[in-house]
Amino acid sequence: MPGKITIITAAVFLSACSYFQKPEIQVSLNPWTGKTIYFVDLDDKYKRTASFNRVWSKLYKKKFRPYHKFQNKSYTILGTYETWKNDFLIIKDEKDRRYKMLFNFDDDEIPEFPSYILFNDALVEAKAMIGKTIWLNNTLDFKGFYSFADYDFKRFESVTVSDVHPYQNRDFGHPVWLKIKAKNGLDGFVRYNGEEGRVGVQDHYYTSDPLPREWGKEMIDKVLNKGIEIGMTERQVRISVGNPDELNHTSSRHGIAEQWVYGVEMGKKVYYQFENGKLTFINK
Repeated sequence: MPGKITIITAAVFLSACSYFQKPEIQVSLNPWTGKTIYFVDLDDKYKRTASFNRVWSKLYKKKFRPYHKFQNKSYTILGTYETWKNDFLIIKDEKDRRYKMLFNFDDDEIPEFPSYILFNDALVEAKAMIGKTIWLNNTLDFKGFYSFADYDFKRFESVTVSDVHPYQNRDFGHPVWLKIKAKNGLDGFVRYNGEEGRVGVQDHYYTSDPLPREWGKEMIDKVLNKGIEIGMTERQVRISVGNPDELNHTSSRHGIAEQWVYGVEMGKKVYYQFENGKLTFINK
């Protein structure tokens, strides 16, 4: 009797193929779902500090996609893809092509997005400053200020915002810069602050006059020389010596007080105690 021949129909074959297909990846929502983001230009020296071309890949692929292919395009955050070992941030482009990046979410901490990702919300806020006057702060910090002009921009100098420039040159800070124009017509760039007065982050500029006349000449001179004395307001202290590294809330005889801590990274802490917005005690 001849051997039995089994005929596999197309329907059976297709069924078998579908059985061995990879399961559909389930993406769960996260707090950034729906947000629009951009990949900004990178400083040439900064490019050499990390493997930016080995971060993002297509959703169902392992091969990494070069960084430059993400630039000058907008993406939407879809959510999180979770495995038993890792979490991934999932984004899509305008053609619904999806990409993933290893991005472990910790319930105890707010995850940090790569510094080259610019949220559209921040870009809109930065563009809203065009035409406004701001006052520069630390113009000697090239990570937060730079200019190609043959002119020394000064601390507290008032300038006008003329444009915005998405760009990143370090691992932290908003990746968008304000193009500014001095009264002499020369241009410079200052990193966009975001919210002013943030703890642990120094302001690159102020949106209101940091040395108002009503403070009086004596106080203005003290702030210009980075001096501190009892009775100064919180804003006077911030402008004189910058934002604190840490902020603690403590109890005092008048209720809840604030304790500002400086010098954390240098290992020599200085504590400033505030009550009702006024400096009441210094502990060095």
